[in-house]
Amino acid sequence: MSLNATLRVPLAKNILRGFEAINEEGILCFDESGLSVMLVDGNHYKMLRVVIPADAFQSYEWKFTEPQEVGVIFARMGAIIKTLIAKDELTLALDHHNENLRFRLLANGISQTVKLLRLDLMNRVSIWPQRDWDYQTTIPGKNVKDFLRTVEKTISFTLSAEVEEETSNIVFQSNSQDEPVIWKHPVDLSGEVGPTLFTTTEVASSLTAVGKNDIDIRGAVKSPVEFDWNIEGCQFTALIANRS
Repeated sequence: MSLNATLRVPLAKNILRGFEAINEEGILCFDESGLSVMLVDGNHYKMLRVVIPADAFQSYEWKFTEPQEVGVIFARMGAIIKTLIAKDELTLALDHHNENLRFRLLANGISQTVKLLRLDLMNRVSIWPQRDWDYQTTIPGKNVKDFLRTVEKTISFTLSAEVEEETSNIVFQSNSQDEPVIWKHPVDLSGEVGPTLFTTTEVASSLTAVGKNDIDIRGAVKSPVEFDWNIEGCQFTALIANRS
């Protein structure tokens, strides 16, 4: 019984950066449909869910008869992944060695065995929180990240909306009275937005894996916000708590 799954290196690096921005360790859940991971940070301010279906891999050879879970420290995976370049191939390999489950990373003739953590001692996220959202819309991911980089030294920002007769804008505004930074984007809104306060660093780190793609945003007044985006067939969802 074994698994060999090959992933594009740029995608693997982006996914790993997203993991490390939330927690230093996590549980990788493999089954015949692909790989899924749910993470929460130590303070329970933010969560990340990543689903990588089998067809998002360059190849996915599943020969186990039941799902497999491995607990890993992400920095140990980064030891090999961060040295690779875009044209390289990275293979995730699972098999049994001396009756124990073994997890390896294979690239350029190098085989790195990743030490596994005890699953019973790890912080497991079993169910993704479900909420009733007041609004949902789509915004450009690049613009959101540009705003967050601009206000990175500001502790918090407010998420709200401006609704006029024919148009509506979603509004991100830094919580700085002297020199506020404001980003507005026209959207189609399905409900009431804010104003709701968020911690800048928590949102920025949760969106580490966002590229230039559009992202869906869902929320409610003075409640957490959820972002959802897709990169090369991989589905990312981030949930960030609001400031009280």
